[in-house]
Formats: sequence, structure tokens, C-alpha cells
Amino acid sequence: MKKRNIVVLLSVSFILIFLFIYKYYTLNYTNEGITNKVLNQDGYALTLRTPEMPIQIFVKSEWIPFSAGEPLKRDIKVSETHSSNLILDVQNRDDDIYFSFRTTFNMDDPSGEFIYNGLFNENGTFTYSPEEVRLYDKNMNQLSVVQTGIGLEASFSFGIETEEQKLISEGFYVKYDGYNVYDYSKK
Repeated sequence: MKKRNIVVLLSVSFILIFLFIYKYYTLNYTNEGITNKVLNQDGYALTLRTPEMPIQIFVKSEWIPFSAGEPLKRDIKVSETHSSNLILDVQNRDDDIYFSFRTTFNMDDPSGEFIYNGLFNENGTFTYSPEEVRLYDKNMNQLSVVQTGIGLEASFSFGIETEEQKLISEGFYVKYDGYNVYDYSKK
């Protein structure tokens, strides 16, 4: 009976130690853990390197669901810059086609760079940068933009109404200058 209790106690101790090490590693050394700490300025210093860095993306016609019955197009990687990926989701909502760009980060190191469409303040808060989304058809003629927005995951979005959709049938350009380039490093 004593041997069994010792075996159970050692097993539980081993599991608890393993869980503690796993959680510590996940919070401090994985992409997700470092990203959360950097964005929350928890043990990391941020330096604004380039404010309002312009980006330009060409949205291919095959990424656009022109009919209302088409499924949502998700997780289209459209660009990689400054250790950050821009991911596109597109949905036809009957009255418009809605384009949402979100950012994922490659923060596997204790220092590096990333883009974010907000300004980080000294007190740990942040404010969003004023965004300007400009759209151009394949021939660089400017298109109307409706329902623009910014949000979590360093995202921005906009809609294109039905009457403008014929102008994007061959794809279109998105120009956005709301991203800032930051350097981060462990304190």
C-alpha cells in the first residue's frame, strides 16, 4: 500500500511539474506567448520605427466570391512584411462584398519587428491610427470605398457595393497607410 501511495504521489508530482514547465514555455517562448506579451507591453519595450507605412496589395479576381451563394473565402495570405502576415477573408453579403484583412505575427524571437495599425502608448494602452483605404481597379482608376473599419488582430476592412463589383472583376489594388512598423525587445 505504501509503494502504491508513493507511486501515485510521484506520478502526480511529475504531471504537475510537466504542466508548470509547459505553461511557462508556452507563455514565454512561443509565437503566441511572445506576441501577447509584446502587444500588452509585458516585459517588452516597443519602439515606433516607421509611422503610417503604406502598403499596396493586389486582390486577385479568383479570391472574390461574386455570387451570393459562394462560400466565404478565408485565410488567403496576401503579403508578408516586417515579420507579419496579412491574411484576407472575403464574403459576399448580397448587398456588398466585404473584405477583411487581419495580421498575424511571427514573433518567435525575444526581439524583432512587426506592423500594427495602432499607436502604443507609454501607459500600456493603444489607440488606432486614422486609416485611409484607397481602392483602384486594374488600370489604377480609383473606386468607391464603403463601410471601412479597423479592429482587433491589427485588422482593417471595407465593403464594395453591387454597382462597383463589375469594376473589380479582373482584380483590384488596395492601398492602406494605417500600419506602423514597431521594433520590440525584451526588457
